[in-house]
Order: sequence, then C-alpha cells, then structure tokens
Amino acid sequence: LCCRDEGCVYAIPLGASTLLRIRTGREGEAPLDEPEVTTWALPEPRKTLEKFEGGVMASNGCMYCMPNNLKAVLRIVPPCVPSRLHLDEAREAREAERERVRIAEEQRRRDEQERRKAEKDRKRRERLARKKDASSAATAHGGGGGGEEKKEDEVSTAAPRKVPSAARPAERSDGETTPDGVAFKYRTGIPTLRSSAHRVKYSLEHRRHDPKPKNRRGDGTNTTFLPAELCRKHTVGYSESEYDFHSAVADMLRWCDPAIVGDFRTLSDGAGVDSETLDNFVVPVASLTRRCQGGVLEEAQEYLSEVVSSDGQFLGLFDRFVREAVLPDLKRRLQRATGDGSEATFHYQRPPTIRIQPGPARAYVRAHSDDEYGHQNGELNYWLPLTGRAKTGVDLHCESRKGEGDHSPLGAERGTVVSFHGSSCRHYVNSNHSPWTRISLDFRVGVEGYFDPEWQMLGTSNDHPRCKVTI
Repeated sequence: LCCRDEGCVYAIPLGASTLLRIRTGREGEAPLDEPEVTTWALPEPRKTLEKFEGGVMASNGCMYCMPNNLKAVLRIVPPCVPSRLHLDEAREAREAERERVRIAEEQRRRDEQERRKAEKDRKRRERLARKKDASSAATAHGGGGGGEEKKEDEVSTAAPRKVPSAARPAERSDGETTPDGVAFKYRTGIPTLRSSAHRVKYSLEHRRHDPKPKNRRGDGTNTTFLPAELCRKHTVGYSESEYDFHSAVADMLRWCDPAIVGDFRTLSDGAGVDSETLDNFVVPVASLTRRCQGGVLEEAQEYLSEVVSSDGQFLGLFDRFVREAVLPDLKRRLQRATGDGSEATFHYQRPPTIRIQPGPARAYVRAHSDDEYGHQNGELNYWLPLTGRAKTGVDLHCESRKGEGDHSPLGAERGTVVSFHGSSCRHYVNSNHSPWTRISLDFRVGVEGYFDPEWQMLGTSNDHPRCKVTI
C-alpha cells in the first residue's frame, strides 16, 4: 500500500509479526539519499504469525487490511494522519453512557417490579383482613353455635393439606386438587407458555391447496410423505456438556421480565439448593390466561418469542447442535431408507419453540396432529426435554402410526432428542400435577423432495421461519 502524502510504501504481513514501512520521499520534494526502512510491531495479543490479504486506503488517510488467519482487521495510521485518540475517547464515552443508561433502566425495572410485588402483597393482606372480619361478624351473629362455625371457616381458608395417597383411590380428583390432594395453582388457562405466535385462523377443512415439493433439480416429486422408516420414533443422544441447552435457556429466562414470563424460586420459597434449575421456574398465572379471560397470554408469548429470536448465543448453540448432531443422523437414516447416497437438503425451524409447563395445573395439551396447524407430511418433529420426567411426571404421548390410537410416552430424558412424525401421528402432553415445571425445546426439519418451503396453509399466521442446509 502506498501513502503518497508521506511518500511511504507499507508491506502487508503475510506470516510475520511486524509491518514493513519503506519511506522514499514525497512527490515534489528532493528524493532521499537512501530509503528509510523501519518495522512496526503488530498490536497485541498475537498467537500466530499474522496473515492479511490486501488492503484499502480510506478517505481518512488510514489503511485497512483484510484478515486471513485471525478475527481482526489491521488499521495502519500513518504519522501524517491527525491523531484519532479524541475520537476513540469520544466513542468510549458514548459506550459508557449507553451502559450507564442500561444499568439505570434495569434498576428502574427492578424497582417497578418490587413496587408491584409490594402492592400485590398489600392487597392480599387487605383481602385476608376483610375475610377475617367477615368471619368474625358471622360468628358474632351465630349465637351458641359460633364456635363450630368459626372452626369450619378457619379450616376452609387455611392452606390445603396434602392427603396421603393411600387414603383414597390413586386417580381420584375433586376438581380442585390433584389426585395426590395438592391444590391446583393453575386452575384455568392453557397448560404451556410457548415462544411462538403461530396461529390457525380457521379450520383444516377450508384448505384448498396442497404442498408441491421439488427435488434438487427443481422437478416436482408428486409426493409429500416421508419414507415409513423415517416416520418411526427415533432417539438421538448428545453430550449435555458440549450442547448445554439447560444453562443457555436458564440464562435467557433469568433476563426475562418476571411479571410477564416468570422467575426462579428463591430459597425463601422453599426451593432446594439448586434454585435456578429449570424445573424451579415459576410462570405467573395471568401469563397462561388468554386476554379475553383477563390474562396476558398473548403478550407473554410475543415477549418470549422476541427474547428467543434475539438471543444470539442460544441460537448459535442451537445451529451447531442441529448441524452437528441432528442433520447428519437424519441424512444417514434417509440414505438407508432411499438408497440415495448423494447430498441432501434440509429446512429446519429456527428459532426452536421453548415450552414452559408449570404445575400443579389442571390443563393438558389435547391430542392433535400438526397438519391441523399447517404443517406438512414432509417434515419431522424433534422433542428435546430440558427437565426430567421423574419430577414432573410429564411426557409427550404419541401414536406409533397414523390412526392407530396406541398413544405411548416418548420416554425422552435429558441428553436425548426424539424425532417422530407429528404431522400425521396424533400426540398429546398430560397435565403437570407436580409443583415443578416442565421445560422443553421442539423444532421441525423438512426434507427436500418431500417438503415444500414455499407453501403455507390458508388461515395460518406467523409460520415458523426455516433455515436451509445442504450436507
């Protein structure tokens, strides 16, 4: 690179730790008796001999070199260029101000949450005081039988007592408690809070068009159903230390608004030492209740969807997991089923859907097949649990084949992901009667030749975005 303003030539490093500068003199001046040759040390830190692939002269007089074997651009500032120190200091000051504003906003949000919590506690105490006064008044008017009436009122307003399961049939429930006698915390609303705004506006019978999959040459395949071997339940194990979804999702939820998405139990709530494991996450009741019933379900789903789609660290982990663990396994299964050993193209859902199912709750996910919601037969469902079944007793139950009705649990545990053909096989998730929370990831993968990425069922909105990968 030549800098005419100072009459110098700069040699870009191609396996060196220094920059070579040769000064020959500026145009219009007497040439130097002998060129000046100097070397400039490259910025720290350095781990290898640096390589750069050419550069450009910018209008500000600086030169910028493109990196070859490192993740930084080299900026060369000739001595004739005015100092940029004040500009760097101004930029740092702006960054510091942004950080100060962010911290102040975070503190304001926390203060507002504390205020709302205190207000909620005050109203609860007032409500209990009014109930106690009403009970006292009823006792005063009750005459000699007042003592028994007071005792009955105290029992009815006290915290529900857990009845030993041996004292009654295992499956019995009075509608207000679980079969184990634990009062439902979530009596109404839907079972899960999910990070997806996918909607079906009207029923499947109004669909008047079908997917038209194409192969890699762009020819129609006239089929939409995956080979039967791929549609069977299939489990893939993975290393939780290498793909640590539990920590990634916990970090994500920790930054969410507790009033909208929820928060982890604290030790004062009676939680164990591992109070920030995902099964200790608690969702507000209003966030599982629809707007028409006085809740904020729709706002909570939209909020959680935005959080997931903007978390670059989580999405990077998910992309790596799908490309390194899921798709290679799916390609091997596809090759065995079709005998075609050539490259394969997949369309996987990105971001995945996070589902949070707290308890104890009455609601459950009804039996359904995903074609009711605009999904194609040319894709597979993947279910990845982030909490254990032993605590919650919750699992996904699925048919073995379409129309069989032989629902059985997938049996997925942490460290595994299970695929099944959810577009045709009806499946459901049972109620969470435990005090713990079930959290899982799920996503879908479409296979080229069976899946049409351009198709969308009439009546659906906010369909899942897809990422195309060829391996």
